[in-house]
Amino acid sequence: MKAIARMLFSSLLLFCSTIVWAADPISITSEKTDSTKQVLTGDAVYQWVSEHLDSLANSYLMKSGNILDPDNVREELKSIGYNGLNVTNYIMASRQIDSLVLIKLIDRAESEGNKTIFFMMGSTAAGKSTALRNNPKLKELVNSAGLVYDGAFISLPSFEGRLKMVQDRGFKASIIFVHNDPETGFTNMINRLIRSNRAMSYHFYVYCYPLFQRRIAYLQKEHPDITLYCLDNSHNQGGTRVSIEEAMTWDYTITEEMKQTLQDIMQKFINSGQLTPAQVRALTGR
Repeated sequence: MKAIARMLFSSLLLFCSTIVWAADPISITSEKTDSTKQVLTGDAVYQWVSEHLDSLANSYLMKSGNILDPDNVREELKSIGYNGLNVTNYIMASRQIDSLVLIKLIDRAESEGNKTIFFMMGSTAAGKSTALRNNPKLKELVNSAGLVYDGAFISLPSFEGRLKMVQDRGFKASIIFVHNDPETGFTNMINRLIRSNRAMSYHFYVYCYPLFQRRIAYLQKEHPDITLYCLDNSHNQGGTRVSIEEAMTWDYTITEEMKQTLQDIMQKFINSGQLTPAQVRALTGR
Protein backbone atom coordinates (compact mmCIF):
# COMPACT_ATOMS: atom_id res chain seq x y z
CA MET A 1 0.00 0.00 0.00
CA LYS A 2 2.84 2.38 0.88
CA ALA A 3 4.50 1.65 -2.46
CA ILE A 4 1.25 2.37 -4.32
CA ALA A 5 0.78 5.61 -2.36
CA ARG A 6 4.33 6.72 -3.23
CA MET A 7 3.68 5.97 -6.90
CA LEU A 8 0.43 7.97 -6.85
CA PHE A 9 2.18 10.89 -5.11
CA SER A 10 5.03 10.85 -7.67
CA SER A 11 2.55 10.81 -10.56
CA LEU A 12 0.64 13.73 -9.07
CA LEU A 13 3.87 15.69 -8.55
CA LEU A 14 4.93 15.06 -12.15
CA PHE A 15 1.48 16.17 -13.42
CA CYS A 16 1.61 19.42 -11.45
CA SER A 17 5.16 20.12 -12.63
CA THR A 18 4.02 19.67 -16.22
CA ILE A 19 1.21 22.21 -15.76
CA VAL A 20 3.60 24.76 -14.21
CA TRP A 21 6.15 24.21 -16.97
CA ALA A 22 3.47 24.63 -19.63
CA ALA A 23 2.20 27.81 -17.99
CA ASP A 24 5.64 29.43 -17.80
CA PRO A 25 6.08 30.09 -21.52
CA ILE A 26 2.66 31.82 -21.60
CA SER A 27 3.62 34.01 -18.69
CA ILE A 28 6.99 34.84 -20.22
CA THR A 29 5.40 35.64 -23.59
CA SER A 30 2.86 38.00 -21.99
CA GLU A 31 5.54 39.83 -20.05
CA LYS A 32 7.67 40.09 -23.16
CA THR A 33 4.75 41.50 -25.15
CA ASP A 34 4.01 44.09 -22.45
CA SER A 35 7.64 45.06 -21.96
CA THR A 36 8.24 45.51 -25.67
CA LYS A 37 5.14 47.65 -26.32
CA GLN A 38 6.11 50.44 -28.70
CA VAL A 39 6.15 53.85 -26.99
CA LEU A 40 7.49 56.71 -29.10
CA THR A 41 8.18 60.35 -28.29
CA GLY A 42 9.74 63.36 -29.98
CA ASP A 43 10.94 63.08 -33.57
CA ALA A 44 10.23 59.34 -33.57
CA VAL A 45 6.50 60.12 -33.42
CA TYR A 46 6.69 62.26 -36.56
CA GLN A 47 8.70 59.59 -38.35
CA TRP A 48 6.29 56.79 -37.43
CA VAL A 49 3.22 58.85 -38.40
CA SER A 50 4.82 59.74 -41.74
CA GLU A 51 5.51 56.07 -42.46
CA HIS A 52 1.94 55.01 -41.59
CA LEU A 53 0.04 58.13 -42.66
CA ASP A 54 -2.29 56.64 -45.24
CA SER A 55 -3.27 53.63 -43.12
CA LEU A 56 -3.88 55.87 -40.07
CA ALA A 57 -6.14 58.17 -42.07
CA ASN A 58 -8.05 55.25 -43.58
CA SER A 59 -8.46 53.61 -40.17
CA TYR A 60 -10.01 56.80 -38.81
CA LEU A 61 -12.25 57.28 -41.86
CA MET A 62 -13.72 53.80 -41.46
CA LYS A 63 -15.21 54.92 -38.11
CA SER A 64 -15.87 58.61 -38.58
CA GLY A 65 -18.60 59.04 -41.19
CA ASN A 66 -18.29 62.58 -42.53
CA ILE A 67 -16.88 64.07 -39.31
CA LEU A 68 -13.27 65.10 -38.72
CA ASP A 69 -12.61 65.33 -34.98
CA PRO A 70 -8.89 65.87 -34.18
CA ASP A 71 -9.36 64.52 -30.65
CA ASN A 72 -10.61 61.22 -32.08
CA VAL A 73 -7.88 61.20 -34.72
CA ARG A 74 -5.27 61.08 -31.94
CA GLU A 75 -6.83 57.85 -30.71
CA GLU A 76 -5.13 56.23 -33.72
CA LEU A 77 -1.80 56.83 -31.93
CA LYS A 78 -2.54 54.71 -28.87
CA SER A 79 -0.36 51.94 -30.28
CA ILE A 80 2.71 54.17 -29.92
CA GLY A 81 1.98 55.49 -26.44
CA TYR A 82 -0.73 58.16 -26.64
CA ASN A 83 -3.05 57.87 -23.63
CA GLY A 84 -4.90 61.18 -23.48
CA LEU A 85 -2.81 62.54 -20.61
CA ASN A 86 0.30 63.04 -22.75
CA VAL A 87 -1.37 64.96 -25.56
CA THR A 88 1.51 67.44 -25.92
CA ASN A 89 3.78 64.62 -27.13
CA TYR A 90 1.44 63.71 -29.98
CA ILE A 91 -0.73 66.68 -30.93
CA MET A 92 1.56 68.17 -33.58
CA ALA A 93 2.34 64.86 -35.28
CA SER A 94 -1.35 63.95 -35.33
CA ARG A 95 -2.07 67.07 -37.38
CA GLN A 96 -0.47 65.30 -40.32
CA ILE A 97 -3.30 62.79 -40.08
CA ASP A 98 -5.89 65.59 -39.70
CA SER A 99 -4.71 67.16 -42.95
CA LEU A 100 -4.88 63.94 -44.92
CA VAL A 101 -8.29 63.02 -43.47
CA LEU A 102 -9.56 66.46 -44.45
CA ILE A 103 -8.34 66.00 -48.03
CA LYS A 104 -9.97 62.59 -48.25
CA LEU A 105 -13.26 63.92 -46.83
CA ILE A 106 -13.19 66.84 -49.26
CA ASP A 107 -12.62 64.41 -52.15
CA ARG A 108 -15.47 62.19 -50.94
CA ALA A 109 -17.92 65.09 -50.50
CA GLU A 110 -16.97 66.48 -53.90
CA SER A 111 -17.52 63.12 -55.58
CA GLU A 112 -20.98 63.01 -53.97
CA GLY A 113 -21.79 66.49 -55.24
CA ASN A 114 -22.10 67.98 -51.75
CA LYS A 115 -19.57 70.80 -51.49
CA THR A 116 -20.61 72.07 -48.06
CA ILE A 117 -18.68 72.07 -44.78
CA PHE A 118 -19.66 72.91 -41.22
CA PHE A 119 -16.91 74.00 -38.82
CA MET A 120 -17.67 73.46 -35.13
CA MET A 121 -16.06 76.18 -33.02
CA GLY A 122 -16.02 77.18 -29.36
CA SER A 123 -14.07 77.00 -26.12
CA THR A 124 -12.81 73.71 -24.72
CA ALA A 125 -15.59 71.46 -23.37
CA ALA A 126 -18.28 73.97 -24.31
CA GLY A 127 -20.39 71.05 -25.50
CA LYS A 128 -19.70 71.05 -29.25
CA SER A 129 -19.51 67.29 -29.76
CA THR A 130 -22.40 66.69 -27.35
CA ALA A 131 -24.57 69.13 -29.27
CA LEU A 132 -23.52 67.45 -32.50
CA ARG A 133 -24.74 64.10 -31.13
CA ASN A 134 -27.85 65.14 -29.19
CA ASN A 135 -29.33 68.35 -30.57
CA PRO A 136 -31.98 67.20 -33.13
CA LYS A 137 -32.00 70.44 -35.14
CA LEU A 138 -28.21 70.53 -35.24
CA LYS A 139 -28.00 66.87 -36.24
CA GLU A 140 -30.37 67.50 -39.12
CA LEU A 141 -28.30 70.48 -40.20
CA VAL A 142 -24.93 68.76 -40.17
CA ASN A 143 -26.27 65.52 -41.65
CA SER A 144 -27.02 67.52 -44.77
CA ALA A 145 -23.39 68.67 -45.02
CA GLY A 146 -20.67 67.18 -47.14
CA LEU A 147 -18.39 67.13 -44.11
CA VAL A 148 -18.11 68.45 -40.56
CA TYR A 149 -14.90 69.66 -38.91
CA ASP A 150 -15.40 69.25 -35.16
CA GLY A 151 -12.54 71.26 -33.68
CA ALA A 152 -12.32 73.98 -31.03
CA PHE A 153 -10.20 76.19 -33.30
CA ILE A 154 -8.62 78.04 -30.41
CA SER A 155 -6.10 79.32 -32.95
CA LEU A 156 -7.54 81.61 -35.62
CA PRO A 157 -4.64 81.03 -38.06
CA SER A 158 -5.29 77.29 -37.83
CA PHE A 159 -8.95 77.80 -38.65
CA GLU A 160 -8.26 80.23 -41.48
CA GLY A 161 -5.74 77.85 -43.03
CA ARG A 162 -8.36 75.08 -43.12
CA LEU A 163 -11.00 77.51 -44.35
CA LYS A 164 -8.85 78.63 -47.29
CA MET A 165 -8.17 75.01 -48.15
CA VAL A 166 -11.87 74.15 -48.53
CA GLN A 167 -12.83 77.44 -50.15
CA ASP A 168 -10.11 76.95 -52.76
CA ARG A 169 -11.93 73.73 -53.64
CA GLY A 170 -15.22 75.62 -54.03
CA PHE A 171 -16.87 74.57 -50.77
CA LYS A 172 -19.54 76.65 -49.04
CA ALA A 173 -18.55 77.05 -45.38
CA SER A 174 -20.71 77.49 -42.30
CA ILE A 175 -19.71 77.77 -38.64
CA ILE A 176 -21.59 76.40 -35.66
CA PHE A 177 -20.25 78.40 -32.72
CA VAL A 178 -21.03 76.91 -29.29
CA HIS A 179 -20.71 79.00 -26.14
CA ASN A 180 -20.59 77.91 -22.50
CA ASP A 181 -19.79 79.74 -19.30
CA PRO A 182 -16.28 79.15 -17.89
CA GLU A 183 -17.36 77.26 -14.74
CA THR A 184 -19.53 74.79 -16.67
CA GLY A 185 -16.94 74.34 -19.40
CA PHE A 186 -14.21 73.67 -16.84
CA THR A 187 -16.43 71.20 -14.99
CA ASN A 188 -17.23 69.47 -18.28
CA MET A 189 -13.52 69.26 -18.99
CA ILE A 190 -12.74 67.55 -15.68
CA ASN A 191 -15.65 65.11 -16.07
CA ARG A 192 -14.33 64.28 -19.54
CA LEU A 193 -10.88 63.72 -18.04
CA ILE A 194 -12.35 61.25 -15.55
CA ARG A 195 -14.42 59.54 -18.24
CA SER A 196 -11.98 59.33 -21.16
CA ASN A 197 -8.55 60.50 -19.93
CA ARG A 198 -8.52 63.49 -22.32
CA ALA A 199 -6.60 66.16 -20.46
CA MET A 200 -6.14 69.91 -20.45
CA SER A 201 -4.52 71.61 -17.50
CA TYR A 202 -6.18 74.30 -15.43
CA HIS A 203 -3.53 76.79 -16.57
CA PHE A 204 -4.09 76.08 -20.26
CA TYR A 205 -7.87 76.35 -19.86
CA VAL A 206 -7.47 79.77 -18.22
CA TYR A 207 -5.16 80.80 -21.07
CA CYS A 208 -7.38 79.51 -23.90
CA TYR A 209 -10.84 80.62 -22.80
CA PRO A 210 -10.23 84.38 -23.30
CA LEU A 211 -8.95 83.76 -26.85
CA PHE A 212 -12.58 83.60 -27.96
CA GLN A 213 -13.25 87.18 -26.86
CA ARG A 214 -14.72 89.14 -29.80
CA ARG A 215 -14.41 86.05 -32.03
CA ILE A 216 -17.95 86.42 -33.38
CA ALA A 217 -17.33 90.06 -34.36
CA TYR A 218 -14.08 89.08 -36.06
CA LEU A 219 -15.74 86.33 -38.09
CA GLN A 220 -18.51 88.69 -39.15
CA LYS A 221 -16.03 91.30 -40.31
CA GLU A 222 -13.36 89.13 -41.93
CA HIS A 223 -15.52 86.30 -43.31
CA PRO A 224 -18.93 87.75 -44.15
CA ASP A 225 -19.47 84.99 -46.73
CA ILE A 226 -19.64 82.34 -43.97
CA THR A 227 -23.04 81.39 -42.56
CA LEU A 228 -22.82 81.62 -38.76
CA TYR A 229 -25.01 79.63 -36.33
CA CYS A 230 -24.56 80.67 -32.68
CA LEU A 231 -25.62 78.24 -29.94
CA ASP A 232 -25.76 79.25 -26.27
CA ASN A 233 -24.99 76.16 -24.17
CA SER A 234 -24.46 78.02 -20.89
CA HIS A 235 -24.94 75.66 -17.93
CA ASN A 236 -25.27 72.80 -20.45
CA GLN A 237 -28.77 73.91 -21.42
CA GLY A 238 -28.61 72.03 -24.73
CA GLY A 239 -27.45 74.62 -27.22
CA THR A 240 -30.15 77.23 -27.85
CA ARG A 241 -29.72 79.17 -31.05
CA VAL A 242 -29.35 82.93 -30.52
CA SER A 243 -28.89 85.90 -32.83
CA ILE A 244 -25.43 87.02 -33.89
CA GLU A 245 -26.06 90.29 -32.04
CA GLU A 246 -26.71 88.39 -28.81
CA ALA A 247 -23.67 86.17 -29.37
CA MET A 248 -21.51 89.27 -29.66
CA THR A 249 -22.29 90.00 -25.99
CA TRP A 250 -20.74 86.74 -24.77
CA ASP A 251 -17.94 87.58 -22.35
CA TYR A 252 -14.81 85.43 -22.34
CA THR A 253 -12.94 87.39 -19.70
CA ILE A 254 -11.29 85.35 -16.93
CA THR A 255 -11.04 87.58 -13.87
CA GLU A 256 -8.95 86.87 -10.79
CA GLU A 257 -12.17 85.98 -9.00
CA MET A 258 -13.04 83.51 -11.75
CA LYS A 259 -9.56 81.95 -11.54
CA GLN A 260 -10.20 81.29 -7.86
CA THR A 261 -13.64 79.82 -8.64
CA LEU A 262 -12.09 77.44 -11.15
CA GLN A 263 -9.38 76.48 -8.67
CA ASP A 264 -12.08 75.70 -6.10
CA ILE A 265 -13.88 73.49 -8.64
CA MET A 266 -10.61 71.70 -9.37
CA GLN A 267 -9.81 71.16 -5.69
CA LYS A 268 -13.29 69.79 -5.04
CA PHE A 269 -12.77 67.15 -7.73
CA ILE A 270 -9.31 66.30 -6.39
CA ASN A 271 -10.67 65.93 -2.84
CA SER A 272 -13.47 63.68 -4.11
CA GLY A 273 -10.99 60.96 -5.07
CA GLN A 274 -12.51 60.56 -8.54
CA LEU A 275 -9.25 61.42 -10.29
CA THR A 276 -6.26 59.11 -10.56
CA PRO A 277 -2.86 60.51 -9.50
CA ALA A 278 -1.88 60.79 -13.18
CA GLN A 279 -5.08 62.69 -13.96
CA VAL A 280 -4.44 65.06 -11.04
CA ARG A 281 -0.95 65.78 -12.37
CA ALA A 282 -2.33 66.44 -15.88
CA LEU A 283 -5.02 68.75 -14.51
CA THR A 284 -2.76 70.73 -12.20
CA GLY A 285 0.20 70.76 -14.59
CA ARG A 286 2.54 69.39 -11.93
